[in-house]
Amino acid sequence: MSISRNHKKLNLYKILLLIRNLPLYSSLFLLLSFAGAARGQAVFLLDSLPAKTSATDTVFMATSLNGWNPHDLMYAFSPDSLGTRILQLPSVVDTFEYKLCRGSWKTVEVSADGRDIPNRLYTSCDTVKLSVGGWRDMLAKGLAVSTASENVRYLPTSMRMPQLNRNRTIRLYLPPNYADGGPFPVIYMHDGQNLFDDATSFAGEWHVDEILDSLYTYRGFSAIVVAIYNDDSERLNEYSPWRNDSLGAGGDGNKYVRFIVETLKPFIDKHYRTDPRSQSTAIIGSSMGGLITLYAALEYPNVFGKAAVFSPSLWFSPKVFEYIQKYRRKGDQRFYMLAGEKESERMVTDVTRAADLLRAAGFNNDSYLMIKIVPNGRHTEGFWSRELGEAIRYLYEF
Repeated sequence: MSISRNHKKLNLYKILLLIRNLPLYSSLFLLLSFAGAARGQAVFLLDSLPAKTSATDTVFMATSLNGWNPHDLMYAFSPDSLGTRILQLPSVVDTFEYKLCRGSWKTVEVSADGRDIPNRLYTSCDTVKLSVGGWRDMLAKGLAVSTASENVRYLPTSMRMPQLNRNRTIRLYLPPNYADGGPFPVIYMHDGQNLFDDATSFAGEWHVDEILDSLYTYRGFSAIVVAIYNDDSERLNEYSPWRNDSLGAGGDGNKYVRFIVETLKPFIDKHYRTDPRSQSTAIIGSSMGGLITLYAALEYPNVFGKAAVFSPSLWFSPKVFEYIQKYRRKGDQRFYMLAGEKESERMVTDVTRAADLLRAAGFNNDSYLMIKIVPNGRHTEGFWSRELGEAIRYLYEF
């Protein structure tokens, strides 16, 4: 959820320092004067950082409030007069999740021994002191150990994205029976670094490889998974076809989806044993990846016959609802939509609204649309991982 941003933010930390040195009656006067302005605000203090952190490095908060943007200047910590790095957020919601980084997911915080850590959770506390154990890019060589299965591999070279004039890392999961089976359904997924491997994820992995292995062993289902890594600096731009002016991001989503449809999918279909038909092709994503998944499936129904939309960031642009409203169901396309009640305060409302519009567009029974609201669901990879198997079983009807 986006929050209101005031470029002339009141620095509560500095106010407290000022009050500390005033007589009692003056302190009370200032506290009463600032009480209204301070309501709903939160101050974050960086209490300790890894020894190797440079004094010139800027620490950012990436959070569900800003679409998990790791380089949002409005969420950058700044040193105060005493040298303490602080970040003040006005009008914050009661609960939200966040992580710290130094401008990209490659520099995200980890534990002191190099392990990935869960998202931090803010719960209605005025001042929060933070300690960072380590940074991913400063880990000792070999400390980050890959957890990907043997049947997960990178494409030999990064894939060129002519629509966006940049390159992108692609990683593949091939099912256990790939050597002597096929053709196989194909599942395209965003935020590829979070799908298979703790060594590359920034918030824990989805365990997609283990889940697909289990579906093969116990349900006989085999599929290829194409994991598209994101570019930290371009993620918000690529994952929405609509611009969010307040964030200064979005608008390249159509080009990103065209890359999948026009460049990536033809390459995968040519070089791997795929079933290229739309009824065998799914697209899955979460958060901003959920938003672009919804758009891709509606924009290219003849390519993506199935879509799992997890915790979509529908707040990013109200135009998404206008887009759905104009749509009419084509063929036997199937949608699975997921939201958690412990996510942002708008998540369930927005997903329910989108589902209602899809029903009006012709997805009017459980054969075309399944929506699941989970009471304890939070905006985390762990939540999406837990629900992935059920979504795939619905999409592929087994």
